[in-house]
Amino acid sequence: MEKIKEELLILFDDMLSQTGSFKKKTYKGIFEQAYEKHKGVVSDILALCEGKTDEEREKITDELADVLPDHACERLQDIPKIKRERASIDYNMNMVVYVVPILTYTKEENLERLAEKTVKRWNEKKMNSLTLSISSYETIAGGFRNGLCYITTAVCTYQGKPDDCYELALLRRYRDTYLLSTREGRRLVREYYDTAPYLVQVLEMCKNAGEIYDELYRMYLLPCISYIEQKKYEECKRAYMDMVRALQEKYLCLQEVSA
Repeated sequence: MEKIKEELLILFDDMLSQTGSFKKKTYKGIFEQAYEKHKGVVSDILALCEGKTDEEREKITDELADVLPDHACERLQDIPKIKRERASIDYNMNMVVYVVPILTYTKEENLERLAEKTVKRWNEKKMNSLTLSISSYETIAGGFRNGLCYITTAVCTYQGKPDDCYELALLRRYRDTYLLSTREGRRLVREYYDTAPYLVQVLEMCKNAGEIYDELYRMYLLPCISYIEQKKYEECKRAYMDMVRALQEKYLCLQEVSA
């Protein structure tokens, strides 16, 4: 049991340094390498639960579920208060994009149960205003493939609009025919794609995510669509980058992106 607890701590600390690399081009490779490196803890947990009664397995997962939330809280106490909020967001991101998906990757019942209990205990600690949820590698990787990690698509998906709705089709055509036709536009698109997946994962953890998406639609996306319809392409670019900048400053404490 003590060995497994130590392995969980090593998994968390090791992957924490990778939260800034959560990008479309790098996620698959980083996750696969991380799973190979840390799959020993997965095997050890399964071995510990093997042959046990339901009650015994429940006690095992109960004890292990406290390890990472307790560890995260202890680490946060050593961080200056002014930097603690940002660090806690990184901790949530680490859990949702790496640690929990590694635990649930094999879809073994005991590991999924452990992940569920760990997430529950994590949220009970209230390290920040975000709410952690069960996540999987397949869902995150699939989102990258289908464009579901990008802000506009996330907003439209929340509103129940299909992937080929008017708003998405118009904005994608604007991206492909206007932004990507210039060097500056291509740079902005690259910067946006590096930032958007992280932003959307944070937004999804917000309790008022629906309200945020509706506000983004009213304040930024509708004006962008109107600008494109009027062929005011530079105004659209500025409005969209204003949205990204506002989200970065509010939820990620990042520096402003170029616009």
